[in-house]
Amino acid sequence: MFDGAATQEFQSQLADAYAVTCRERDWIKLHDEITSVGKQIVCLEAREVDLLLEAEETKLYRRMGFPTIYAYIESVLQHSHHVATERMRVAHELLELPGIAEAFRAGELAWTSVRELTRVATGKTEDAWLDAAEGKISTEVQQLVRGKSKGDLPTDPVDPKKIRHRIVLDGISEEGMMLFKQARNAAADARGASCTDDELVRALAAAILEPAGGDHGKPRHQTATTTCRACKQSHRVGAGMEIAVSPAELERVLCDSEDIGDLDREEPGRKLQKSIPAATRRKVFVRDKCRCIVPGCRSTRFLEAHHIRPRSEGGGHELRNLGLLCDAHHVLLHEGVISIRGTAPDHLVFDLPAAHGGD
Repeated sequence: MFDGAATQEFQSQLADAYAVTCRERDWIKLHDEITSVGKQIVCLEAREVDLLLEAEETKLYRRMGFPTIYAYIESVLQHSHHVATERMRVAHELLELPGIAEAFRAGELAWTSVRELTRVATGKTEDAWLDAAEGKISTEVQQLVRGKSKGDLPTDPVDPKKIRHRIVLDGISEEGMMLFKQARNAAADARGASCTDDELVRALAAAILEPAGGDHGKPRHQTATTTCRACKQSHRVGAGMEIAVSPAELERVLCDSEDIGDLDREEPGRKLQKSIPAATRRKVFVRDKCRCIVPGCRSTRFLEAHHIRPRSEGGGHELRNLGLLCDAHHVLLHEGVISIRGTAPDHLVFDLPAAHGGD
C-alpha cells in the first residue's frame, strides 16, 4: 500500500506524463494545422492568378479606373510592381502548362516553385520538369532551373551566362542612395548607354578591386580559375563561391591572368612563361595611353590586356601582340561579336558591327 505522500507523488507523475502526451498531441495538431494553412495559401495564390488573368481579359481594371492591370494589382492587392508583373507573367505561362497549373491549384506546388518552373518549362518539357521538381522544396527548384532557358530539359547542361542572382540592399541612408544613383549614371555615361544592374555591380566591384595605386604590372583577375581534368569544365573561385564559366569567358580571363600551376602538385606555376611580364604589361598601358583601343571607346577604366593572336594559336607576350581592351569590349571579342587582327599599335584591323562604326 502507498502512503499519502507516495500516492501524491505517483499521481503527480501520472499527471506530468498525461500533460506530456497532451502536449505531443497538440504539437502534431499544430503541425497539421500549419501545413493545412500553407496549402490553403497556395490554393488562394493560384486562385488569385486565375482571377487576375480574367480581370485582364475582361478589362476589369479599366472599369475601376486603372490604366493597366499592373496598376490595378499594385493598388487593390498592394503588391509591388515586381510581384504584379510576375503574377501576370505566370498567369499567361500557365495557359500552356496545364500540369503545373493543376498542381498549383491543388496546393501541391508552391508559388515560388511555379514561378521558377514557368521560366523554363514548355508544353513538351512540362512533364519532365514536374518529375524533376517532385519532392523538392522551393529553394531546390530554384537551383534546378538555374542556368537553363525556355525549352531546356532538367538534364541539359547549365549555361553559366544564364544564371542570375538577386541582391537586396537595405538600411541605405539618403546620402548613400544619392551616391548609388550617381554611380549608376556615371557608369551609364562611361558606357555610352544605359547601365543594367549586372553592369553596375561589375563596375562598382571592379572599381574597388582594381590594383591599388594604378599598378599596371598586375593582372586584372585576382580570383582563381580552375579546370577539371575529367570534364574540362572551368570554374571561377572567390569569396566562398565557385561559379561555372564558359569557354569564351575562360579564354578572356586567361588573356590577363597569373598562372599558379596545378593544384594537385607542390611546385608553383611557371609565371614568367605563362603570364604577361609586369614590365611588358606596364609598357602596354603607357603605349595605349591607358585607354581601350577599340575605335570610339572612351573607357579608361576596367582595362585588360588582350592577346591579339590567342595563346592557343601560338601568340606570345610580345608588345606587338598585346592591346588594351575595356572589360565590356573584351567580353564582346571573346564572344565573337567583334574581332581584332594585325599587330599593335599601328597595324590593327577591327571588325566591328555596323552600328558600332564598323563596315
